[in-house]
Amino acid sequence: MRILIAGILGGVAMYIWASAAHLSPLATVGAHPVPNQGLVTAGLQLSLGDKGGVYIFGAAPAAKGSAAGPAGMIAYDPHGAAAGPQPRQLVTELVLELVEAVLLAFALAAVAGFGRRVGIAVLVGLIAAITTNASYWNWYGFGLDYTLANGFIELVKYVVAGVVAAAVMGRRAAG
Repeated sequence: MRILIAGILGGVAMYIWASAAHLSPLATVGAHPVPNQGLVTAGLQLSLGDKGGVYIFGAAPAAKGSAAGPAGMIAYDPHGAAAGPQPRQLVTELVLELVEAVLLAFALAAVAGFGRRVGIAVLVGLIAAITTNASYWNWYGFGLDYTLANGFIELVKYVVAGVVAAAVMGRRAAG
């Protein structure tokens, strides 16, 4: 039960950090507005209509060196984004981070000691930061500044959750 409580409290702390980070300028490091946005969005609406999703144009990632011309990736929402985060997004993010932190708490319970648990949280955070962010930098050309900023957000999520979970669990390892 203590592990579950540690995970839930760690998840709440993770959510608070992630929310603050995603609402701060850190979340937009390396993201640039599209010039001539009206022209671009009109072209997307004409080509894609109501079919939202992730679209890749230009060369496929594996054949990147073989194509001439621009290549990229677009996450397309035909209905547009509402101003600010929506309740569904906030709840979904909370649930995701609760699950992540509870799983982290079970991993942390395998060892004794605050420092070891925080060390494992840092390691898991590094893995999480690298898993998606570095691959998108490598395969899809995401900017290094964007990649590092978002990797940092992920790393700190796990460190914050790990510190809280380790503090709640106390000194002993789970049975």
